[in-house]
Amino acid sequence: MTEHKPGGELTLGGQRVHERLTREEPELIARVLRRIQEEVTDYRRLPVEELTGDIAGITRQAVRAFARSLREDRELNEAELREVGASAVRRAEEGFPLEAVLTAYHVGAREIFAVGSGASGSADVADLLDVADRVLAFVGTVTGAVTRGYLEELRTKVGQEHTARRTLLSVLVDGGPVDVVARSAGITLPARYLVLSVELGPHADEESLDVDAEIAVRRKLRRFLAAFEHACGDGVLASLDGPGGLVLLPLAGRLPDWHAVLDAAGRAAGVTVLAAAGTAAPSEVREVAAQTGEVLDVLRWFGRPPGLYRLDDVLVEYQLTRPGAARDRLAAALEPLAAHPELVETLETYLALDTNRRRTAARLHVHPNTVDYRLRRVRDLTGIDPLHPTGLARLTAASAARRATHP
Repeated sequence: MTEHKPGGELTLGGQRVHERLTREEPELIARVLRRIQEEVTDYRRLPVEELTGDIAGITRQAVRAFARSLREDRELNEAELREVGASAVRRAEEGFPLEAVLTAYHVGAREIFAVGSGASGSADVADLLDVADRVLAFVGTVTGAVTRGYLEELRTKVGQEHTARRTLLSVLVDGGPVDVVARSAGITLPARYLVLSVELGPHADEESLDVDAEIAVRRKLRRFLAAFEHACGDGVLASLDGPGGLVLLPLAGRLPDWHAVLDAAGRAAGVTVLAAAGTAAPSEVREVAAQTGEVLDVLRWFGRPPGLYRLDDVLVEYQLTRPGAARDRLAAALEPLAAHPELVETLETYLALDTNRRRTAARLHVHPNTVDYRLRRVRDLTGIDPLHPTGLARLTAASAARRATHP
């Protein structure tokens, strides 16, 4: 039987293989990423940010791990395999196909071998065969780590803890026997939750024809929730889809700056976030979740900018939009404008810009005299003068009521 050289002594073309791989690492990584996109269709649908970020990072880790294993004449160690497995977990969280991930590692291994053996000659046959054997062993080890990490994440998604948390969230929102469900699942309830109803803006990748929209949405949601889990631990409960949903954050110990946490979550997900917040004991979550949902509606109707809001921030607007005879009468005051959308747009812009007619004209791309004319038409049709303080207050209330009845 032929005795193999130590990995650190394997030499092709007059240079040790691990040294060549280290020297040519930047070009090698670029080659791997290029070949992956050429040969694995699913990678062409990934966001550019992910390719140049996470995927490039794990490619770099894999190349360095193989080079180290050669230099130190060993197999991949536990720490290196954990890095590979963690990357597979992230792909599973995004719903990325396992076969695509495995194919990408095979592509990368071929490129590692091509670069490592690029200058080999006829005198290098023995070392060349040894390097090929080590590359194949590397692929086998990595494939196992990827498969384990990926499948473990899938099991986690559908496993007992995931099901228990979804059930707990459902019971909290529906007002069921919370304590019984929590005890059966082994979950300790916090004294209070911060209840967030959130609206997430679309990520640019969701509307790109070159990116798989479902993967982009899952990635957005994963990054959004990760910021809250970083701040609150694993007690976060959430029911989210692409446009948003409900998040419950356990309140315990020293509380973070929730405005800053929300901003960080939005930045991590790459989206704008509009959120309505309230605090609740577990038994109060149903009521508070309904209320924050209503506050979020008000924030939308009034075009509030992204950020974190509580009921106190929109008390007047909230009250004006509550169902009842008064709201209906207020909304009816603007019915004469229904056939004149330009008048409705002008009035709402005028109110939103603090009755500044020049800014209103600039926003609408019309002359200030046109704004004056349209406001007079509003007065003539409704009998309410937007230039008079009393009329202005009534029109503001009527506009709020109209938004509530015509969302």
